[in-house]
Amino acid sequence: MFALALGLRKKGHEVLLVGPPERIQWAKELGFPYQGLGCDVTEFLNSIDNPISISSAVKFVNYVRNEIHTQFEMLPDIIKGVDLAVGSSLMFSLSSITEALHIQYRYVAFTPQLFPSSFHPFPAIKTQTLPGWCNRLTWQLAALGDRLNTERLVNQYRNQLKIAPLSNLWRHVLGQNPIAACDFQIAEIPPDVIQRPIHTGYMHLHMPKPDYPELEDFLISGSPPIYAGFGSMPPRDQARHVPLLVNAARQFEKRIIIPEFSTKSIDIPYSKDVFFIRNYPHEHLFPRMAVIIHHGGAGTTATATRSGRPQVIVPHILDQYYHGHKIFTSGLGAKPVWRSRISPKTLTKALNFCFSNPDIQMRAKAVARSIQTDQSMEKTIQIIEQTASEQV
Repeated sequence: MFALALGLRKKGHEVLLVGPPERIQWAKELGFPYQGLGCDVTEFLNSIDNPISISSAVKFVNYVRNEIHTQFEMLPDIIKGVDLAVGSSLMFSLSSITEALHIQYRYVAFTPQLFPSSFHPFPAIKTQTLPGWCNRLTWQLAALGDRLNTERLVNQYRNQLKIAPLSNLWRHVLGQNPIAACDFQIAEIPPDVIQRPIHTGYMHLHMPKPDYPELEDFLISGSPPIYAGFGSMPPRDQARHVPLLVNAARQFEKRIIIPEFSTKSIDIPYSKDVFFIRNYPHEHLFPRMAVIIHHGGAGTTATATRSGRPQVIVPHILDQYYHGHKIFTSGLGAKPVWRSRISPKTLTKALNFCFSNPDIQMRAKAVARSIQTDQSMEKTIQIIEQTASEQV
């Protein structure tokens, strides 16, 4: 969304980005107007020990309900007078508020899995090889749970706003012709999706290449290393995996790069074959790797695919399982290794699959060459500009 906001501003539009409060500093560094809203998402994710459990599900539902309350309380004043409001992720209230204020609205999805379909399950389901009827059933059960919980809460606010109640909250959030800002090389939009999304491609945030002499020295001192970073996975869990990752790399006589925060709680000493990296843009790092091990978030998956390097995805929550499956079935990487099943054997097997399979390496490079990031951004901006000019 930062990439989209900067792209719109470059076109001469006045843009305010609204999102989690922990991103305020990042917005300042980019010189961008930003309004913090709701709770710290990163802190919430880090507090979850086992994301696939009943207690985590209850915790997530309570988190979403609190966010809905905050959105209905704050968003009307924030968006008053705008020509268009663009929502994404957990903005469950924005579509209702824009309807009440007669403001144009669009939703941006960063993965096809957000669209109900018989071709994939509801994002809370880990298994991606279910039969079509079973996938559809997961969406029906999710809609039922939604109706008894978040939809009821949203309808209470809609009643206060004097607009009609909803019978399907998620369909209303997505709206008609939502923007699917994800690359078709990773996953196509299923043919049974009724919202008729417009598939534009992922919008990359282009960051300047930092001056990092220590990293450059490490990269040029040997063959391309392995990268291993797990993004939204809680830091304590990532730290536990560091010895496993280092030992797996050494099995293939490969060096490895790991996010630096992990050094706080591990017993792997600094050595010539391990580099703990500080903040560094993935778009400048990934093309110089041999294999990219990551968690499977939409942004990291898109950047890794664009880099032309084989991937090993270790999913632990929501659409990460979907991306892991798609990268494997698209011939861009190994079969995903679920976080609950990661071990020396499973990780070594996945890395061996990437290193010993020249077809994957060639396909990863070919797919990377086919991704047109500038066209994806331009198409998305054109859709938003057209929507903003239409009458409600």
